[in-house]
Amino acid sequence: MKFIKTEKFNHVSVSIRSIFALDIHTITTMNLLCIMMKKQTEKYPDPSLFARALADTYGIRIGVGLSAYGKQLVMDIRMNAIESQWIPDPSYEKQALDLFNQIICHPHFTSASLSQAKMQLKNRLHTQMDDPNTIALLNAFTSLAPHSISIPVQGNINAIDGITLLDIQQAYEAYLKAEKHVYIVGQPSQALYNYLDSLDSHQTLQSHFELLDNSSLQIQSQTRDISQTSLTHVYANHIGVDDPLYYPLLVMNSLLGQSPNSLLFTNVREKHSYCYSIYSSIVRFDGALIISTSFRNQYFDQVISLIQEQIKKLQTGQFDVSLLSSAKKDLIDGLISGQDSSFSLIEQAYLDDLMHRNTQLKDRISAIDHVTKEEVIQASSYLHLVARSIVKEEEHEEV
Repeated sequence: MKFIKTEKFNHVSVSIRSIFALDIHTITTMNLLCIMMKKQTEKYPDPSLFARALADTYGIRIGVGLSAYGKQLVMDIRMNAIESQWIPDPSYEKQALDLFNQIICHPHFTSASLSQAKMQLKNRLHTQMDDPNTIALLNAFTSLAPHSISIPVQGNINAIDGITLLDIQQAYEAYLKAEKHVYIVGQPSQALYNYLDSLDSHQTLQSHFELLDNSSLQIQSQTRDISQTSLTHVYANHIGVDDPLYYPLLVMNSLLGQSPNSLLFTNVREKHSYCYSIYSSIVRFDGALIISTSFRNQYFDQVISLIQEQIKKLQTGQFDVSLLSSAKKDLIDGLISGQDSSFSLIEQAYLDDLMHRNTQLKDRISAIDHVTKEEVIQASSYLHLVARSIVKEEEHEEV
């Protein structure tokens, strides 16, 4: 169990994480399980009763979600509750513990609740698929099968109807048997601390990931009745979180398309006005760098050419040291602002445990600050385009 004691917040934040294999055949079942676990319990079989109980317990917030870390799927049960020292009600602590325990140990699964969960998940996925940018991203990832990046963490809409109540119950049994890794931020009461400590497996985390390789370029394209064309590029970067070039990779990504003065935004958006936004991001446990944007299809060739030009600038060192300093500052500012979020602190602690390291904020700031121009050039030299996904606007004849 990792306990981050701080007086910075007036609430206690808890994250209980369990690790499973990221599997295309079970990912949709796991999504349905998460929805059902946070809706109703044995003590509160009606969702409205459970919602009311949460509200009555001074707005305690409890959530269940999924995240992918390479080949691992992490199920995360979170609680955010006001510290008991600020609540005059003597029954508050017991009620909060009871609600949290109900979700973890006593969820209530019925055929009706499964039907409702299926409808909720379908609506969520339909909403995602109405967004051309999301479609372009997911299609790019899917084209890279069988790599783990191709598995949609949000589930597969075509698999929903075939999932049974028995599947949900078996998934929950697997959750009960799985090791639990507990993270706490704040000043928990002794009762809460003891309860969480009893749940923790006290086992060392093990990471399991595989970086993308330099496969041949996969191109996906479809046409829709939309106002702009959406484009996603996926690059293999060959740099893992345990690589000496990891921090140069972060700085390179900030310089390329994450910071406000990035090369992509300055040269594609501001200078040429080809798009409203363009950005890059890192999928750290898959060794991937993503570039996403949307624009009028008439500018397709120009946008592709400009993206290639910005990567070439990085690889040949054609960028000012002042821009490098700005990219570093933006990264460092993000690290510092993350200290104001209890769950950001938990995420960093989890990553440190996963990689068997113990880094402090000052260490991460120093690592970023000491990245050289030569290291950024070296990190960018590994970029290799492996997927291009396009959701193209329909061409309408002018009348």
